[in-house]
Amino acid sequence: MENSKNVQRLAKPSKTDWFKEIYLFYTQLAAGSLLIIPAIVLPLYYKSNILTEEYMFFLEFLGMLAGSVWISGASDRVGRKPALAISIALYSVGSFIPFIDRSFYALILSMLIMGSGIGANVPVANAMMNEFSEPSVRGTVMSIGNAIFNFGFIVAPILIFFFGVKLIFIFGILQLITLAPILRIPETKKPSHSSGFRDLYRGEHLKKTLVISFATFFVFFVVYGIVDWFPTLLSRGLVKVPAILQKDYILITNFGAFLGSLFIAPLVDRTGRRTLGIAVSSVAGITEVLTLLFSRIIPALAVALTFVSLFFMEGSLAIVTIMASELYDNDMRGRGLGNSLAWGRIGGMTSPLVLGSVLEIFQNPSLPFIVLGLSSICAAVLLHNLPETMQIKKL
Repeated sequence: MENSKNVQRLAKPSKTDWFKEIYLFYTQLAAGSLLIIPAIVLPLYYKSNILTEEYMFFLEFLGMLAGSVWISGASDRVGRKPALAISIALYSVGSFIPFIDRSFYALILSMLIMGSGIGANVPVANAMMNEFSEPSVRGTVMSIGNAIFNFGFIVAPILIFFFGVKLIFIFGILQLITLAPILRIPETKKPSHSSGFRDLYRGEHLKKTLVISFATFFVFFVVYGIVDWFPTLLSRGLVKVPAILQKDYILITNFGAFLGSLFIAPLVDRTGRRTLGIAVSSVAGITEVLTLLFSRIIPALAVALTFVSLFFMEGSLAIVTIMASELYDNDMRGRGLGNSLAWGRIGGMTSPLVLGSVLEIFQNPSLPFIVLGLSSICAAVLLHNLPETMQIKKL
């Protein structure tokens, strides 16, 4: 009887009660705003060099990898609400550390803690968006959530420009206040026993886990290659562009990421996840080859093409996130999403290293674009080997 009552307390999908979605959207905005700290805040707050920024990005991604696996996996055992609360508390505490201690070691601790909170928040919030939404609008809701996460990359620089560097830390600390509304949100996953991530890699789940994991790896590889590695070509003068493009490259590409996520929102519940994912990944691959051709002939056009490529690959990123949430049932969704996004984090961490090594070894700025193009095509091929998930009705 008690178990029956627990099941009845679980949230039912609703088209009209948007408080839940708006709250989850806000957590994505906060997480996205804080994720940009190494790129925007460190140079201003710590007078850091590029090496320090890349090191801090690596630490933040390492924390995100841990959060994706640890806390999102725990959400299948203890429920989504406790896991969401832990993720918010972590990135809020991580924001507080640099505010009171500006030492290098405090910053390292901050990046790890903040990263683990952000890395946990994304899969848990996406799992809840999936479970709150009607199947007919599920993809749209999750795409909007991904777009709002990317919009955080734009909000953070604007806040810093008008109100100073410390505001972003204060913004992070204030997220502790947002723990209170969690009480108003119904639970979407009853606590249950699980055997951990081993379930994903055996039996009927093995093939789809491998395919969605590697697809997510290649999507993140391309996205963070464009965002993190391409600026090194600009800073080293290997692609010569006007100073304004070089200075504002991060803001330009972040805006492209936001638009790309928003672009697929009205399409993903009509065309299907698989078909749309194959299309946007393939177009991105073609665009990266065009970037290779124009990187020396018309450098400014090469920057515009990276914007277009990121536009489509962010659409692909939203799609692999949606599909990862729909390939698994309620009992495994947290682990499935966390595992997929963890592979994505690995792709994001290794991309600048691999592309930079290709450039250093062969001394040819064109070759990394070939690697990016092939990676986009690999993502499209892998998505082709997944079933369409749009019609899945079961929570």
